[in-house]
Amino acid sequence: MPTRTHRIRRLFPTLIVAATAGLVLTGCEPGVFAPSESPEPSSSVTAAPSETPSSTPVDTPTPTPAPTGSALPTTPPIAGELPCSEVYTADQLYEFNPNFAPSSDEGSLPGAIQDVADAGGTVCAYQHVTGSDRLVVGVLQDASGFAAPAFETVGDMGVAATPVDGTIVAVASQYFATERDAQQVLDQVIANVG
Repeated sequence: MPTRTHRIRRLFPTLIVAATAGLVLTGCEPGVFAPSESPEPSSSVTAAPSETPSSTPVDTPTPTPAPTGSALPTTPPIAGELPCSEVYTADQLYEFNPNFAPSSDEGSLPGAIQDVADAGGTVCAYQHVTGSDRLVVGVLQDASGFAAPAFETVGDMGVAATPVDGTIVAVASQYFATERDAQQVLDQVIANVG
């Protein structure tokens, strides 16, 4: 019968191999014996306790709802009775340039557009969301005796105007170098208000 010392001697090489293998395998993990080059954030960090809410109620102002429908700002200046959503639709504006949006910023109105506003017509302004380029549309119904040039350049904007069945439609933009450049917008507005 083997003695206890004899059993330990037989098991000793096996224990040494197992311990060495364990050290080698454990030593492969970064951070076990030495810090890794890029330490990972520990998930065992506890968050600082949050402050207890005040027992005094705080009055928060009720937000004003965004305007909808005909309450949306239309132009500088707001003029006329036709809603801009009917004069030039959102889909048409997107087709013209997807980076344009309705604008209520103050600004000067070029040529025939100013004449339409002065006569009580509808004027709708749109502006590039990240730039200063504009599209301005004017419609004057019952425009008897109203005259405007078919095309003119006012500052950096081209302004095209056309009479249709007693209505004047005028459009202006930096994108219009000729009357032909403005024709698609003119045709769309004429179809919308006709």
